[in-house]
Amino acid sequence: MDSFKDMMNDVVEYGSCCECGTCVLVCPHNIIEYIDGKPKQTAKASAAHDFCGISEGIGCDVCAQVCPRLGDREFHLEDSVFAEQKGQTFDGGFGKYQEIFVARAVDQAVLDIGQDGGVVTTILLHCLEQGLIDGAVVSAPDPEKPCSPKPICATTADEIRDAAGSWYTYCPNDLAMEQAAEKQCESVAFVGVPCQVTPLRKAELFDPGLLVNERKKPKHLERQTASIKGPADRVTLSIGLLCSEVFNFAGLMEDMIQRDLGIPLSTVRKFNVKGKVLIYPEEGEVVEIELKDAQQHAREACKHCGDFSAELADISCGGVGAMDWTITVVRTDRGREIMDGVVAAGLIERRPIEEFEGSLKTLLRLARRQHQRVPAEIVPPSAVHPPHFLKPG
Repeated sequence: MDSFKDMMNDVVEYGSCCECGTCVLVCPHNIIEYIDGKPKQTAKASAAHDFCGISEGIGCDVCAQVCPRLGDREFHLEDSVFAEQKGQTFDGGFGKYQEIFVARAVDQAVLDIGQDGGVVTTILLHCLEQGLIDGAVVSAPDPEKPCSPKPICATTADEIRDAAGSWYTYCPNDLAMEQAAEKQCESVAFVGVPCQVTPLRKAELFDPGLLVNERKKPKHLERQTASIKGPADRVTLSIGLLCSEVFNFAGLMEDMIQRDLGIPLSTVRKFNVKGKVLIYPEEGEVVEIELKDAQQHAREACKHCGDFSAELADISCGGVGAMDWTITVVRTDRGREIMDGVVAAGLIERRPIEEFEGSLKTLLRLARRQHQRVPAEIVPPSAVHPPHFLKPG
């Protein structure tokens, strides 16, 4: 079992930490805090950065078990996630799935505020209205820092609408699971990029029996088990956002957009990436930045991610290659149940993926490229072979 020391050296110090914050979220003994986007040992100032007295004493290492860069990767976990699914599941170059199609919201108000087709916002509003969830963990604009999202647990339709859209800089959504607990939300929809979905799946699949040893009292086991299992137990639906990389806020937003282009961040209402970075000011024309120029400010940590299409989510969504439409991948029975309800309510318009050939090719290309970031010996054949498609009924 990977240890705290492994995590701090092989991930944080090495430079592959994705900054999801899940290790901090599940730490049962307040050893680490989320500081400057990284977990930092703060329990004992005089100790080394990789020292955890609990880990080296009675044992714990709960934090390392959820790290998306340690131990099992998405390829290792997919059999456990999909083994119990009753719906017909296919292997594709973008992970296992039951159905893939392209969709957009019927409600024009949602289309106006949403990213691409507004499907994620539509799903969340439907689930909240139907009582299927009592909260949604999302990233929302920070009123004190324009164009910089912050993680929240939204519990009202207005909060969900306010969180619509993407900002393409990193936001540690997993940390908002603590807010979900504080708000006593027991059924949460979690929305995040792949490296945020994976740690919650790892927590869900973790066997608490691995924490047992002769040094621990029952209260220690109870505390550690509750800490790692608690957040995952609240998640009733996970929605993964397609993601190849995100940008450093200072480099892209403050330097390139605000300083060099002279666009005050407080006047930007929306961003998108469609082969270029598209900046939508409150007034005036859309401003474009060449993607290769923006990629100078891509996070180094993203180079270690092997999952473009959120392969462990219940539903994966993204606007890859399609303007004003959302590529939607239904993966699990729970995802299908929710999506069937959205369709039955007439909330989205659907199109077959075959009508968006360019988007499909881009999805496969980006998923394959990201798989290649992972050592070849752990990539299964299904990740590199053409997928079998299940057409929507």
